[in-house]
Formats: sequence, structure tokens, C-alpha cells
Amino acid sequence: MITPYSAINRLGIAFVAGFLLISCAAAPGETMAQSGTGIRVLVMGEDSDPKSVKRTSDIFKRVIAELKGSMQRYGFQMVDEEALAVDLGWAITERRPKTELLQAAKLANSSNVAAHHVRAMVLFRIHAFKQDLNFSTKVQVRLDGEIYDVTNNNFLGTFEIPRESYPAPADCNAGCLSEVVGDHAREIATSLGDVLGKKLDRLTIDPGRSNVSASTGDGLINTYTLTFRHFNTAEVMSIIGVMSEEFPEYSSHDLITKRSGVRRYSYTSGARPAKIEEWMTILLMDMGFDPDRDFEMIVRGNEVMVEKLAVDSSSRMTDEPTPRFK
Repeated sequence: MITPYSAINRLGIAFVAGFLLISCAAAPGETMAQSGTGIRVLVMGEDSDPKSVKRTSDIFKRVIAELKGSMQRYGFQMVDEEALAVDLGWAITERRPKTELLQAAKLANSSNVAAHHVRAMVLFRIHAFKQDLNFSTKVQVRLDGEIYDVTNNNFLGTFEIPRESYPAPADCNAGCLSEVVGDHAREIATSLGDVLGKKLDRLTIDPGRSNVSASTGDGLINTYTLTFRHFNTAEVMSIIGVMSEEFPEYSSHDLITKRSGVRRYSYTSGARPAKIEEWMTILLMDMGFDPDRDFEMIVRGNEVMVEKLAVDSSSRMTDEPTPRFK
């Protein structure tokens, strides 16, 4: 029978209470500025629709330049697509389909350079068109798009900015259209950044769902694949029991497959892979395993594989419960 680390829960309650007091005392703008919790976001324009504004347009460039600053004010780390293209040798072309953009984001996450990795991906489209009137021209702009969790292949939601109308001269041509919309790029990007910031903020993990506040992850839920090799049933049950009851930011878990000597689970948590690796190592050490001799752990993105190397082990937990996972 595993002794639960009850001190963890007391520590979590104290931390959450303190956090709420600080949040209540902070100004509204300061609280919202931290909502992104450092989530790395890649914003890309999807211009596959011939009626949408293409990415080489001055309208697109001015909107996305303002958007980066707007999103940063919400606490999100904006990853620059063009900087990624330079580092990874990409060729950025026009009229790219959504599948190509998703492949690009996944390719960035497969890089060995951490600065290339992103967690969320925002695809947006700009539609700008004009309506000729007898005495003037009415320019209209509409933005819409989707948000994806690149790591977990999750569709997080859609967004749309209400259509805006701007006056223009009666003889407004394509160049004039670009200038009219470009002159309003800042307010368009501000509105888009506000919508995206609130949207992503609502999608972050709710601290009330976990046994400690969301301080060990980037705010979004991770779905891990855990594979245990050569552990006996009692050992795996002990490990999963502690992971579900004691690990901070746990959400849920389920058994995927069970074969002789191999068990595979899905495990959802708000914690980063580095924390899962740290806590798992502490847990196995508490069970009597030597990390340099008795097991091997491989972490690859959201896949965690633990192989038991020891032929025999008297697995046990520490006698004194202490807050080891934090």
C-alpha cells in the first residue's frame, strides 16, 4: 500500500490561496498580461483562398507585425515564421494550403533546437474587398481562422473578427485598397490579438482541476503516452497510482494496451515533459530503483518510455511522506 504524500496537497492549497490573493490585488491589465503563461505561439497566414489577402501583400505584413506585439502583451511568446524559415531552410510561398502549414509547424517541433518549438498554432485569413458606390467606395475587411495545439494534434477552436467598413475615394483601385486597409492595420491587429488572447486564455488548464496550481506547465493540457517495459503488475500499479494521486496537474489516464512485460497508458496532465521526467525519476528512486543502474527512461516529446533493467528489486516507498513533487 503506497503512502500518499498528503503534504503535497497542503502545499498546493496554500500556493493557490496565495496566488488568488495576489491576483485580486493586481490591476486588471497586469493579470491579463500574464494569462499566456509563456505559451509559444506560431501565427501563420493561410492564403489558399484566392479571394483572401496573400501573405506577400502589404496588408498582411502590417497586420501580422502589429499582431505580434499585441499577443506579447497577453504573455504569449510569438515565434517568427520567417526566422524559422531561415534557420530550417524553408521556402515560404504564397497560397499555401492548411495541411502544408501544419506540416511546417510539426517540422519545427522535430528540430533539436528548442527555440524552434511551438505549442500553439494560429492560422488566420484576411478578406479585404470593396463595394463601389455612386459617390464613394466602401472598403470591408473580415478576419477569421483556427487555433491548434500542435503538440497533441488538438483543434482548439475558431475565431472571427466582425466585419469592419472603411470609407475610400470613389476611384479606389487595388493600391488604394491596400493603403486603406493598411492604415487600419494597428486596430485590426489589436482586435485580433485581444480575441486570440482571450481565446487561448480560456483554453488553458483550470488550476481547480489539478492538485496544485498550473505552475509547472505552459498552461495547456499535454497527452502523454507512457510505456512500461519489464515491470511487474504491482510495480506498474504503484507507479500509476502515485502519478494519478500525487503528481501535480494530473487530469486523467487510461490503459491503451497490455501485453506480457509491456503496458502502455495515455496520461493527460498540465505539466511539461521535463517535470514528468523529474517526478518519475523521484518516484522510481522512492521505490528502490537506482536511476543509473536499474531502469532507463527515454523522453521524446510527449512519449515517455521506462524500461526496467534490474532483474529483481525490493520495491518500496520512503517511510516519511515528503513533498517531493513540486
